Amino acid sequence: MTTQSLRLLACALLTTLAALLAPTTASAASNQLSLFQDDAELTQGEGAAPADVLNQFDDLGVDILRTNVVYGRVYRTPGDRKKPADFVTEDNTNGHYDWSATDNVVNLAKARGIRVQLTITGPMPIFGSDRPSKCKGGRSCTYRPNTKEFARFAQAAVQRYKGKVDYYSIWNEPNIGKSWLTPRYARAKGVGRYDYAAAKYRQLYLAGQKVIAKFDPARRNRVLFGEVPSIASPLPFLRATLCLDSRGRPFRGRRARAQGCRRPGRIPTLGFAVHPYNQGALFGPQQRYRTKTSLTIAHMPRLHRLLNGAYKRKRISSKARNVYVTEFGFQSKPPDKSFGAPSLANQARYINESDRLFYGDRRVKWVSQYEFTDVRDVAQFNTGLRMFSGKLKPSYGAYRMPIVVTKRSIVSVEVYGQVRPGGSSSVAIQSKASGGAYKTVKTVRTNRNGFLRVNISARNASKLRWRLSGVNPETGTPITSREAKAGKKLRYYKD
Repeated sequence: MTTQSLRLLACALLTTLAALLAPTTASAASNQLSLFQDDAELTQGEGAAPADVLNQFDDLGVDILRTNVVYGRVYRTPGDRKKPADFVTEDNTNGHYDWSATDNVVNLAKARGIRVQLTITGPMPIFGSDRPSKCKGGRSCTYRPNTKEFARFAQAAVQRYKGKVDYYSIWNEPNIGKSWLTPRYARAKGVGRYDYAAAKYRQLYLAGQKVIAKFDPARRNRVLFGEVPSIASPLPFLRATLCLDSRGRPFRGRRARAQGCRRPGRIPTLGFAVHPYNQGALFGPQQRYRTKTSLTIAHMPRLHRLLNGAYKRKRISSKARNVYVTEFGFQSKPPDKSFGAPSLANQARYINESDRLFYGDRRVKWVSQYEFTDVRDVAQFNTGLRMFSGKLKPSYGAYRMPIVVTKRSIVSVEVYGQVRPGGSSSVAIQSKASGGAYKTVKTVRTNRNGFLRVNISARNASKLRWRLSGVNPETGTPITSREAKAGKKLRYYKD
């Protein structure tokens, strides 16, 4: 063998060895971005000052901040049953508007290099309903929003935040009912009951996207569709918005007209935004449900199948089959008092396991944490990383440095982890036997987004306790993950 041949062989062997020792980050989801939302603290005046919260987000490596801009909140007197003569909806400088809370949070986020996703949504002022007489009380209204009036509001929001917002979506949780859009169902002659909310959402979305394309053309292809929660039959709702029946076939005749689907065409969207909570945000990511119409984290293949069918019917583009988790979390006990609420330690574990489950899904582009701080009322969602008092939960550290260990055999485990903020950094993978001290088994570098996934062989590996140790790549301060035990491989249910 020639000297040149020996050199080539040596290079090949070194390349192979390096590949074997490197952390495994080949998953298509290794570029996932981390999104956070906490409108209660950031725009509604609960808890800490918004600047302090955004500093925490920056320290945690949050990539995207999601916030809702609600017509019935930025309009000062949403109980108005008639539109004031001096109010021009599309003029964002009109004195009937108060944008200050959204202005503040958007500016704070951009100053810290955090991207912003703006959800333009109702409820509307009462005069924004097609039937104001059906709006009860003196507050904003969810009943039959007027599409043209909403488009005018969308224009005001887009013109105000153009250049500051990176992504948009239209309407929050449109299938949920009382809180956001009503009625869910209506009746039409020759059709009977049809999905009114789906038809209306399709109108609202197309009107809003058209406004964005006109007034912020650089973001016309960064508009998310859906924003549906896991409850209230999101799958039938989404099919109906795409003009498809329960078998994935196009609507025909009178039903097509009732659903606004005479000439459906493709929905212009970046992808589908979902909120795949488990029931009450109380149970772990592997919780299985019998209902076939819900969309919890363990049943994401249901959405993939729906979107594949929509693509085949030319309702969406191929890229629009990607999924963006824009709201998600787990409650904890304390403060929640519900039966089945996870302990503080289990909340931390569930957050990490969910990240690992989503990491294995090449279509999931964003993962989400809702919220940062628990609210005062324990009867509401308390999915935060800290208590209302400000005390940090174990989930705070778990979010900063996720770890999940999967048993491969008695002597082999997979270690998945992430360092937030992202960026390539050195991480020590450590293990110990029960009662022993932690020792470094291997040191690896995360990929540029902060992820690592590596298989490790060691005596009794599946019976050891594991953790990650490293430093914050931006501040240089030491960070350590929670302690993890080897568990079964996390998988979606393919029901």
